[in-house]
Amino acid sequence: MTTLSAFVPAGFALLLLSVILGAAIVVRRSVRTRLRRRDLALVEPFRPLLVSLVVDDQPAPEAISRILAADRRAWRALEPHIIAMVRKLRGDGKDALVALLEERGSVDRLTRRLSRPGAVGRARAAELLGLLGEHAPRAALERMAVSDNDTEVRLVAVRALGEIGDPRSARPLVAAVVGPRAVPLRVVARSLARLGAGASPELVRALTSGATEARAVSAEILGLIGDTAAAGPLAVSAEQDPSMDVRIRSARSLGRIGVPSALPVLGRCTDPDQAPALRTVATRAIGDVGGPIALQMLAGLLDDATHRVASNAARALAGLGYAALPVLRRAAAGDGPGAPYAAEVLAESDLRTGRSVAALPVGVL
Repeated sequence: MTTLSAFVPAGFALLLLSVILGAAIVVRRSVRTRLRRRDLALVEPFRPLLVSLVVDDQPAPEAISRILAADRRAWRALEPHIIAMVRKLRGDGKDALVALLEERGSVDRLTRRLSRPGAVGRARAAELLGLLGEHAPRAALERMAVSDNDTEVRLVAVRALGEIGDPRSARPLVAAVVGPRAVPLRVVARSLARLGAGASPELVRALTSGATEARAVSAEILGLIGDTAAAGPLAVSAEQDPSMDVRIRSARSLGRIGVPSALPVLGRCTDPDQAPALRTVATRAIGDVGGPIALQMLAGLLDDATHRVASNAARALAGLGYAALPVLRRAAAGDGPGAPYAAEVLAESDLRTGRSVAALPVGVL
């Protein structure tokens, strides 16, 4: 009885705490909803004016004047809407909106915020500035991506540089994956991929002289960009880089680029004395390059003792189309290591096409 009576106050306390927390959540949601409605009401009179700036060939000067004359509270609600519109636009309409932000001092204010205390404020400023594209303070964001003390801020700065999409940001983005303040490679890779072919020279430089992480991300992105001029350096990395991760990424990128001159290197990467992971990726890359020579190489790998290599060879052969059918048929009909994999890809092809691909004569669709 004494034990039960001791638990009763604790139970009431927990119940009271639950009620208080529930009430706090309801109040917070109510306040946020009210603030959101207030902001929408403040923005509503300016919507037609913003549309006219974007749509009209010659925006009315009075529209610009009315927007710039918005009071402080209205502008605070209006600013995120303008920045969101900037992100979706190109050309004169975008320039007109950015001019508003510059005239009102938003760009300068957000830029100053990048160097002030408060990680949340810096991250928010970096995110918004990234939406301005070529009008953003790129150099300030590049410094932040590499050297800011806060991990989340560096991550947001890297994403902002990807939004801006300037190839000149390739070097600081590559540097962002190195050292004790490194940003996750996958985040940097996404931003680098958005810089386009103009980033290739810097990525090739990093591939041949950078730290391991820099070489890895450079090898990956060069394949996504598809720059054929990078095939030579990638071939060297696929065979000689001291990091197995870099070698694997380089082999995969050679397949994505798809130049036939990469086949000898990829073939050597599938040699039995190479690491199984590298052999597996190189096998698939051979199929990505394609062509008669690739078909012959894959036919030899179909009976490989490593099941992942044999399986990838079968799938790569299936990707070469009807020219590979005789090889797959022979393998499926035999009793070699590649027989089950060849039979599997032929069966999958049957399911996709609704007819027996294995029974079709070569050249019949």
